Amino acid sequence: MADCIQEKTALVTGSSQGIGKEIALELAKQGCLVLVNGAHNPDKVRNVCGEIRAGGGNAVEFLCDVSNEKELREKLLGVPPVDILVNNARLDHYQRPDGLSEREWFERLLHVNLTGAYLAILAVSEGMKKRRWGRIVNISSVQAHVAVPPKMIPYAVSKLGLHALTRCFALELGNYDITVNTVAPGMVVTENIHKRLTDEQIRQKLELFPLHRAANANEVAECVVNTLRCGAMTGETVNINSGFHFPA
Repeated sequence: MADCIQEKTALVTGSSQGIGKEIALELAKQGCLVLVNGAHNPDKVRNVCGEIRAGGGNAVEFLCDVSNEKELREKLLGVPPVDILVNNARLDHYQRPDGLSEREWFERLLHVNLTGAYLAILAVSEGMKKRRWGRIVNISSVQAHVAVPPKMIPYAVSKLGLHALTRCFALELGNYDITVNTVAPGMVVTENIHKRLTDEQIRQKLELFPLHRAANANEVAECVVNTLRCGAMTGETVNINSGFHFPA
């Protein structure tokens, strides 16, 4: 039986580094043409595309702010139709610029993390419906499930909003054989983890996990690919958080 995602075109938002990069690399290994997305660092996007091509895969640079509706739709006209969408682009509470008011930061974070995902789904699902096939995964966080410290509230709210997007679009698009699911990681070891946490903070967090370890970005990427392959699952949340939280 042919792999349902092989030879499909996949857009992975925010895929110039971290989890998004690993998802892009893994999808390329599975035979997808990957649109590697970034908004502010063209060199990183080119490097990921180069890494994919060096490994025998196919990649296209997709330089675009996905939260800019006009720019997103214009860019999509210049690439093959998107069959697979992974909404991974985000800001987090460690990236807050100095000088922003609480309202400005809250709105900016929701604009990227939630509005961007909403706009991307609307933009690519039009073609998916015509072809009567599509796969969408929204990358959330364990922080959508739990109470968080005050500085993390906007981020948690933005990630919880993705769960509502998943459920609503799963209902709307199911008739077209389009699945929409959420993958919610906990702590993930990426190249930027030490920019956020000290070694001692990491150790303290790991003590709270039943598995006493974090996931790595490749494990999250494999989870996303497995979720994309499952045509019988939609509207669901797949948790990969080392046992930190067990949703009911």
